[in-house]
Amino acid sequence: MLPKPLMDVRMNVSGIISLLLRLVLAATVWWLISEGRNDSWVLGAPAVLLAVWLSHHLHPQPGRRLSLVGLLAFWWFFTRQSLLAGLDVARRTLSPELPIQPGAISVPLYLPSGAPRWLLAMTLSLLPGTLSVRFEKDRLLLHCLDMTQPVEHDVFVAQRQIAAVFGLPVADLLEQEQRHRRQET
Repeated sequence: MLPKPLMDVRMNVSGIISLLLRLVLAATVWWLISEGRNDSWVLGAPAVLLAVWLSHHLHPQPGRRLSLVGLLAFWWFFTRQSLLAGLDVARRTLSPELPIQPGAISVPLYLPSGAPRWLLAMTLSLLPGTLSVRFEKDRLLLHCLDMTQPVEHDVFVAQRQIAAVFGLPVADLLEQEQRHRRQET
């Protein structure tokens, strides 16, 4: 067991790392939303700082740690999906046939309540073609641009990515998903 002063230092370092990770995440989200425009930081910097402060004070999550590797993998996933989905939405809306089949779908949630589910809902809303409507117990109601797409599978993939951000065991998600599929059949 570490002496009390050393434990306090370690807890302070952990808190600083948590704040820095929140800052990086909020700044990345702002950068993506603003399409990388430098002039947007006049509004973005205060918004990012406020978001970090609010997230720290309203939801400190002392027992949950973010994974830097998971965060980087999520950033790559989100960037890639945003680009691909954006191109798909542009193709659909510019096509004379307008090949869309909008609708709503309720998808199962395998992530624990709190920050992981909120990050999922925000992520899906920011990706072109989907919009999170509301939580329904252990489900999320989504509005989709095209119901013929494998939306439920895509949401599961996003949940796996978010589980990695929070250092949650992905095997548990897979087991829950398999249980859900068996119950549906």
